Amino acid sequence: MEKRYLYRLLFMCMSSVLWACNGYLEEIPQNKQKLSTTEDYEQLLNNAYLTKSVLPYIDVLTDDMDYIVADRKPYYANSSDTYLGAHMWDNSIETTMPNGDEVFEKFYNSAYNTNVVIDNIDDATGSVLDETVVQITRNHVKGEAYALRAFRYFYLVNMYAAPYDPATCETTPGIPVNLETTADDKVYRRESLKKVYEQIVDDLKKAIPLLEENPMTTGKTRFSALAARALLARTYLYMQEWDLAIEQASAVIESNPMLFDLRSAGENPVIYTEAPLTEWTTEAVPGVGYLSEENANVLFVNGINELYIILSSDIAQTVFYPSETLYNSYEKGDVRKYYFMRRKSNGRIRYIKNRYYSMTYVDFVVQLSADYGYTRVLRTEEMYLILAEAYAHKTDGVATAVGYLNTLRETKFRTEDFETTGRLQAEDFTQQTLLETVWKERRREFCFEDQRWFDLRRTTRPSITHSGLNGSATLQKDDPRYVLQIPQKELNVNPEIGANPR
Repeated sequence: MEKRYLYRLLFMCMSSVLWACNGYLEEIPQNKQKLSTTEDYEQLLNNAYLTKSVLPYIDVLTDDMDYIVADRKPYYANSSDTYLGAHMWDNSIETTMPNGDEVFEKFYNSAYNTNVVIDNIDDATGSVLDETVVQITRNHVKGEAYALRAFRYFYLVNMYAAPYDPATCETTPGIPVNLETTADDKVYRRESLKKVYEQIVDDLKKAIPLLEENPMTTGKTRFSALAARALLARTYLYMQEWDLAIEQASAVIESNPMLFDLRSAGENPVIYTEAPLTEWTTEAVPGVGYLSEENANVLFVNGINELYIILSSDIAQTVFYPSETLYNSYEKGDVRKYYFMRRKSNGRIRYIKNRYYSMTYVDFVVQLSADYGYTRVLRTEEMYLILAEAYAHKTDGVATAVGYLNTLRETKFRTEDFETTGRLQAEDFTQQTLLETVWKERRREFCFEDQRWFDLRRTTRPSITHSGLNGSATLQKDDPRYVLQIPQKELNVNPEIGANPR
């Protein structure tokens, strides 16, 4: 009997780490058939973090990107064509992707690696004699694995299942959850949304104390206790557990209240300007990357800047650009408008949120690396906006919500403009208009960080129209295509999962 694809791809992932993955084999000899040391499991976990391009298309789905067909040169290789199916919300967005939608496979592979770590790290031997140090390493790596597994399932459920609704989550289909490492031939079926989210929360609740009680210096490309807590706050927000979201986000801010302060950048005439961007240099694009792991407000980074291929502004690469509606959503004095984007001399908008990077080529092909920045980030700004949204849902929380909004906005506006156009007043809002203001603030703050699509799904699911190569397409309000289709190769061998409605 043929083994089901979902298991097979997970098993292949483990096999590739042991036998075929060059990066891992450089650390583990080919005659070593079993992971045994804490270093082995750390290397396996490193593989699970997926530092190569995995999900370049998520923002293409949103109202934050425009496809400008007039700029398309048919005699150039054009990567935007690869993601046109996503931009036009084809019933299956992978129709224009040569390799199909690879996210499903790669994220389940990653989750499987975390299963291996969680199940076996307790028996791993250490490279030092001090058993106390070895045990700290075991516990820390296990905590990271729990957090990373939660991170992967959070993405999977928010891409391939309906948005969470407390009233219907027990009966709404979610996604398959695999916590095993055995080679049993089994059928994979969807768990309910409720069970999927419960698994994410459970993993994070296990991760946080393991990471807090067993600290190691690993850098922001790997989960820390604070990053895991930030992800838990985000998860509770999506679950509409307002008090729990407030508790977790408050704990993060208490530990790290830092925000990326743009006030001085707003006084720099090279940054805060409508003058067209005419060259791509450090002088023309000064400042630190907004999502740099070096920033004190950044807690976790994952996924090298996959948007380079989508938003490089190189005519041979793409004709996707930041949308005019996004660009015009920023108020007078909001420095983010010019720190994240700039118009070019031809009037098109260029994405610069990750700042200047020098391009590296191999055989005329751009090689992505961490130098290009990141796209999946956990940072303190999100905690302030989680608090603002959660308090806005409480009947007596309007003033508190506005306070958190103002704390964030004050660091993003020019000082001279904040009091006139930046500061919000609680008496100007109803509960509903305040929620809409929070969602607009999230759009401005988190553009091109994988968050806009998820926010559209979980809030209003509005109607959006995109232009493409052969006309336009409209995603209707509450359209079932707000849930992405399960990749066809998975449905072919595991039909019990079931296609999403269309």
